[in-house]
Amino acid sequence: MIKNIVEFLRDRIGFKKILLVVALAMLATAGYVLFTKLRVIDWAKVWEAIGQIGPATLLLAGFFAAAAYATLTVYDYFATRTIGREDIPYPACAVGSFTSYSIAHNLGATVFTAAVVRYLVYSRYKITGPQVVKICFIAGLTFWLGNATVLGLGFVLEPWVVTPVVQPFGIGGGTVRIVGVVVLAALLGWLIFVSVPRQFGSGAWVVKLPSAKLTGLQMIIGIVDLSCTAMILYVLLMAMPNAPPAPFVAVAVIFCSAMLLGFATHAPGAAGAFEATLLVALPPLGFTAEAVVAAFILFRLYYFIVPFVLALLIIAIRELASGHTSLDHLKESMAVIRQAEASQEAAKAVKPRPAE
Repeated sequence: MIKNIVEFLRDRIGFKKILLVVALAMLATAGYVLFTKLRVIDWAKVWEAIGQIGPATLLLAGFFAAAAYATLTVYDYFATRTIGREDIPYPACAVGSFTSYSIAHNLGATVFTAAVVRYLVYSRYKITGPQVVKICFIAGLTFWLGNATVLGLGFVLEPWVVTPVVQPFGIGGGTVRIVGVVVLAALLGWLIFVSVPRQFGSGAWVVKLPSAKLTGLQMIIGIVDLSCTAMILYVLLMAMPNAPPAPFVAVAVIFCSAMLLGFATHAPGAAGAFEATLLVALPPLGFTAEAVVAAFILFRLYYFIVPFVLALLIIAIRELASGHTSLDHLKESMAVIRQAEASQEAAKAVKPRPAE
C-alpha cells in the first residue's frame, strides 16, 4: 500500500511539487510567527544588548566562525578523495568549500549555487560537471549525517528543548524522544548498510559510498562543524544581560533544528524560519526575546554576511588573476552544471546497490 501511495505521488503529482508546497507552507508559517514575535520587540533593548557585548566575546564568536568554516573545508577535501580526485590539493578544496558554502548560504538554491561556485574554483583542475555534482553529493551527505547525529542524540537526551516549537502541532516531549531514537536507529542501519562496499547511481553517475569507517568519520566532521557553528550563537547569547545558565547541548539542539527548518524552506540564508524557531524555543530557557534578536543579528553578521563578502572578493580576485575579465566563465560554469543535472535526471539513477 505504501509503495502504491509513493508511486502515485511520484507519477501523478510529483515529489518536487509536493516539496514546493510544503516549503511554501513552512515559509508562510514562519513568516507569521516571526511577524507576531518581532512586533512586540523593544528595539532599544536589542541595540543596548549588542552595545554591551565586550571585545573578548566578539573575538571568541569570530574564532568559532572561523573554526566552523575551517571544518567545512574538510567536507570538500573528503569528497574529492572519495570520488578519486586526489590531484586537487587541500588549498583548492579550502577555497572551493569556503566560497561555495558562503555564497550558497546567502543566495539560496544551495545545490545549484554551490555546484556553480565549485566549478569556478575546480575548473582549472579539468573537473567535469558530473564530478562537481558528486562532490556536492558527498559533502551534503557529510552535512546531513552530522545533523542527524546531533539531532538524534539531542532529541533523546534533551527532548524538552524543542517542545515549544512542536507543541502547537500536538507533539510532546515523548514523541520527540521517539523521533530521536528512530533517527539514531536509522544511522546505525546506514552504518551496517555501508559496511559492505556500496555504490549509488549508474554509468557516469556512479558514486562509491564511503565505508562504515569513513561514514563514522563523516559523522564526526559534521558534529564538529555544527558544534562550532552553534558555539557562535551560544557565546553571543551567554554574553547578553541577565543571561540564564543554559546548557550548550540545549542551545545546540535548538540551533540545529532552526537551521534545518530554515534550509527546508529554501529561503536565502534560511531567513524567516531560522529566526522564528529561535524566538519560539530559546525564551523558555530563560533568554529574553530582545536577547535572542540581538544574538541572531550578530550571528548572521558572523556566519552569513562577512563570509559572503569575503567569498565574493576571493572569487573576483581569482577570476581576474586567471584572466577572466568578463562573466563568460560564470556563464560557462552555470551551463556545465545545468547540463550535468539534466543528464543526471535523465539517467534515473535512484537506488544504491552493492558495488561490483
